[in-house]
Amino acid sequence: MDYKKIGLFIAQERKAKNLTQEALAKKLYVSAKTISKWENGNGLPDTSILTNLCAILEITINELLSGERLDDVVYKEKAENNIAVVFEENERKIKKHNKIMNWIIAFVVAAIYLFVSLITQRWEYTWIIWLVYCVYRIFVEYVKNK
Repeated sequence: MDYKKIGLFIAQERKAKNLTQEALAKKLYVSAKTISKWENGNGLPDTSILTNLCAILEITINELLSGERLDDVVYKEKAENNIAVVFEENERKIKKHNKIMNWIIAFVVAAIYLFVSLITQRWEYTWIIWLVYCVYRIFVEYVKNK
């Protein structure tokens, strides 16, 4: 998705409706700074706002995500493309989230390992914690791939 193109489209449609950024922000219950951020291509509206934004600007969500007015001929093609892009972006976010969670889990397991080892003063038995963690990781990868 081209955030700059979408931002310019939002600005164009807002101006066509004779709305200031402040007036649009007030209707959407966001700040004028948020509208500016969208229009500069530094982000997209939250999904909870998309419907209201499109209603105010009298455009479709597909047109918003395309960053342009669409005629009937290209509408379906753009819709398919927009859906694919949204799914790709969500998949990328999920993978990033999973990677962060894996690092957090690894850190917590290492902390538990050190904590138990320091308390018991028996480093040779704490390998069980690592074994449980490895089995957990194998299980998670197996479930995720299925």
